[in-house]
Amino acid sequence: MLSISNIKSMKTPKNIFLLGSIEEHSILKEWAENDIQNRFHLNGWFHDKNIPASSDELLKEYEAMAKNESVDHFVLDPSDMDPAMLQASINWAESQGSRIHLIQSGTTRLSKKLDSINRFGPFAAVPLRREPLSLKGNQILKKVFDITLSMMVLVGILWWFYPLVGLIIKLSSKGPVVIRQNRIGVDGIQFKCMKFRTMVSNKSAEKGYSHLTSKDDSRITWIGKVLRKTNLDELPQFLNVLMGYMSVVGPRPHMVSEEKEIADKIDKYRIRRFVKPGITGLAAITGFRGGTENLNLMQKRIDHDIQYIENWSIWLDLKISIITFWQMLTLKTGAH
Repeated sequence: MLSISNIKSMKTPKNIFLLGSIEEHSILKEWAENDIQNRFHLNGWFHDKNIPASSDELLKEYEAMAKNESVDHFVLDPSDMDPAMLQASINWAESQGSRIHLIQSGTTRLSKKLDSINRFGPFAAVPLRREPLSLKGNQILKKVFDITLSMMVLVGILWWFYPLVGLIIKLSSKGPVVIRQNRIGVDGIQFKCMKFRTMVSNKSAEKGYSHLTSKDDSRITWIGKVLRKTNLDELPQFLNVLMGYMSVVGPRPHMVSEEKEIADKIDKYRIRRFVKPGITGLAAITGFRGGTENLNLMQKRIDHDIQYIENWSIWLDLKISIITFWQMLTLKTGAH
């Protein structure tokens, strides 16, 4: 299993794409090479008022440059740029899961006087999306919330619930008590997501490469139905939170097979990777949860994930946690 230090090392270097002038490219390249701590890598495309004639040709340029590499940050100078070409660039970058920064040319000296929200590297820049969790103080606050609630669950519930439900799972069917599925986490990094096994044992499914679960799925055991209906099958994920792979609240982590199938079909899907996945989330409490092959419903789920990312607050996390607990008590989780 990967350690937290390994995860941090896997997150770097961050790839930067630039749509700007030759001068801006030179300035950003020098900054990226000198920023040893963050390990940014400038591998993007730039222009000197020499943008292709159509947005289709521009996107082909992007694709050729990106290949199979991630596009973590997309930095644009929108001055004197055709609105249609600008929008096409933004749409492409968001489809890659990029953080987009709109820079103001000629602002390298001003950037040092601005807070981190209003700059990117050597430029004064405006982020396209609000990200409250990009602030260090908010990250600490969320971490304290995650650890506190997880320890409460571990000390108050999991220590006695685990052996009890484990015995029932073992008696009801062969296989492990807890499965560790490969799921997609923050920045697209895979991790082992733990759950109580609720289905007949299947190695492919237990690793996260099976097809989606449907309502009244014949693979679900009788104890599995109880655990799923009450969300209690997710309790081992509080250990994932303590290990740093997940948060209590956030976008639900998708299986690898599910991610590969729908990532390119859902608008702005990869933006959900900006934050750690959660045991529960805004999409989950509003009814958009569980496996679904309906792309319209999946799009609504992703829209809720993005809404959460842009409007995060500790009070929102607390509200979602309370609603989740109430839905568990009243058996109105919507899970199957």
